[in-house]
Amino acid sequence: MAETMVSGRPSEQEKLARKPAPKPLRVAILWKTPSLGLYSNAPFDELYSGIGHNNGNLAFVYAVASQITNPVKFYPWGVSAKTLQDNADLVVIPCANQLGRHTDYGRMASNLEEAGLPIVAIGLGAQADSYDHDIELNAGTLRWAQVIAASNPSSASANIYTRGAYTTSQLDKLGLKGSLPGGCPSYFINREPGLGRKIGARWKQTEWPRSISVTAGHQSWLKTRDIEHQLIGLMLDPAAPGQYVVQSMGEMIKASRGLFDGIEPHTLKAIQDHTVPHYSLDEFKAWCRNYMRSYYDVPAWMDSLRRHDLTIGCRYHGVALALQAEGMGLTVTIDSRTRELCENTGVPHVQAGDLVAPLTRARLKKLVTFDPEAYDRHRAQAAGRYRDFLVANRLQPAAFLEQIAKGA
Repeated sequence: MAETMVSGRPSEQEKLARKPAPKPLRVAILWKTPSLGLYSNAPFDELYSGIGHNNGNLAFVYAVASQITNPVKFYPWGVSAKTLQDNADLVVIPCANQLGRHTDYGRMASNLEEAGLPIVAIGLGAQADSYDHDIELNAGTLRWAQVIAASNPSSASANIYTRGAYTTSQLDKLGLKGSLPGGCPSYFINREPGLGRKIGARWKQTEWPRSISVTAGHQSWLKTRDIEHQLIGLMLDPAAPGQYVVQSMGEMIKASRGLFDGIEPHTLKAIQDHTVPHYSLDEFKAWCRNYMRSYYDVPAWMDSLRRHDLTIGCRYHGVALALQAEGMGLTVTIDSRTRELCENTGVPHVQAGDLVAPLTRARLKKLVTFDPEAYDRHRAQAAGRYRDFLVANRLQPAAFLEQIAKGA
């Protein structure tokens, strides 16, 4: 029998019902610029800083921001400990492949340690040539990882959501236990369950991948240059024109915006050699204006990808966004970071070293291995683990994560 009011006094159940819910924790997301606003005429340096020097960063930052419903404020990576203490209860770091010899986060480690707040790292990846190699870290980045791990108030749960088992194993070797191998939060940008079936249905109707969006590599990647030349050749179809989407580095992005005067001549020549070496310089610049693109907000980027039959290339996030836009994609993996991401988010992939035969539309169709039902099962399971990870770290997950976890 339910407890009732006695002598006009509220029961214990009524007291609990009337008790206000605890306020959600205030979250500081470490990312300088959550929106680039009306960026069409923004100076290049402002844009380049705003994307964290890689347009692909926008994908996972957009994802994290959409998946947390706590009160959120954004701060740059160099934010002071005092600012964090005054404005947040918890720090969230949207991560990329920070674990490698290319980074040094010693100063940031000191700020985070001084702030003394719990830290949640989402999407942290390790970068090495292959799974057979261990990562190399300088002292600053190792200290940064140690500070994040030590900030976890609970030994029963993880506060580092990694890109996969390889990254977690590398953290284990460093003595940093308890990370959760998951993938990338960009896996859940599309909020609908049953995404795999939509991708599969569209791809099944595509006898030939006509219009192709190429995720551009880098002019110094000589090992993939022959692949890139072939993909560009397929992209340059007058009846079904594609696009060449760059993410990094600065010179490539400048070329995508027609800022040729800001590029050193030898670097401009290297970009031309990597793309259309048989063109004259003026023809190359015209080609850049017509086909080379860079995007500065995720919805616009995804909207462009849905117009093409296939997105392919060495950049994981450029390909992953195509699948989130219900299109097909194929990542050409070149190292541990791209392979690990693909394996943990169901993105079709092929190793660069396996692309030895001439690339044709028929061969691209055969290279794509995609099981819609398996994709949806994996995505639902991953969404459930990710939701539980957020809850365990006192973050409020968006309702659509639960819907994805339940499946269609």
